[in-house]
Amino acid sequence: MIENCTAVILAGGQSRRMGQDKASLIFEGQSLLARAEQRLKPLFSNIVVSVRSRRDDTLLPQVFDGSDDRAPMLGIAAVLETIHTDWLCVVGVDMPFVVPAVLQQMAAQRAGHDAVLAEVEGHLQPMPAFYAKQACLPAMQSRIAQGRRSLMRLIPSLNTAILTEKELRPLDPGLRSFVDFDTPEDLHADITQLL
Repeated sequence: MIENCTAVILAGGQSRRMGQDKASLIFEGQSLLARAEQRLKPLFSNIVVSVRSRRDDTLLPQVFDGSDDRAPMLGIAAVLETIHTDWLCVVGVDMPFVVPAVLQQMAAQRAGHDAVLAEVEGHLQPMPAFYAKQACLPAMQSRIAQGRRSLMRLIPSLNTAILTEKELRPLDPGLRSFVDFDTPEDLHADITQLL
């Protein structure tokens, strides 16, 4: 188990490009939300779901950010306000291939940092990632109050540990932990690769 950390499944997006609620999409015989929950349960004693409106398809605690703006930072900040652990692990509901060993390696880098992210193909990945409540919550609250809701623009102001592809590939050779489903084509492409 990853200590002193709550996991959140971000499931409050509007899914505009997908055209339907992502969390309810069936992939490999289960909903994306159920799949995310199944992958996180062995690692975290506390798991919540960040939602736009109440869901009936999960028994996990649900956290509402109270906004129509679906910027991920709003959901993350709302969860940071409610948790009793020092750290939050953030995973998108549309990321069905997260490898537990990747999360464990990221968790091992938390000491002395405000956040832990991966860099894939030269780009920092805001999810899955770890965010420290003490540093990240006030930084997010300040930016949200100013109307600045970009998670990626916040990252440079944090003391961030960055895992490289070289460190990650032994755990996840295809770096599939960072794949997300944004469109029906994304979903179809992954189903096709499995056949």
